[in-house]
Amino acid sequence: MPPAPDLQADLAWWRAHRAAPDAAQAREVLTRLHAWKAEHDQGRAGQPVAFLKMVWDAILGDDEAAVAETIAEIEARLG
Repeated sequence: MPPAPDLQADLAWWRAHRAAPDAAQAREVLTRLHAWKAEHDQGRAGQPVAFLKMVWDAILGDDEAAVAETIAEIEARLG
């Protein structure tokens, strides 16, 4: 499954449905979030110097934190 075309939509879906999520849809969102996280981590690792990693974190840090938290919540919910 390709990365989420709209990361914010997946995060919003989880916030709106986390109390009683559809398991199949939650798995789809989880798959897209894992793909986004893997792509993010690969992009960050590819930065040649610490300064660029710092810039990367400044730009994408909030999204990365939200994705990591949401992945953990969905995995806990799905068991």
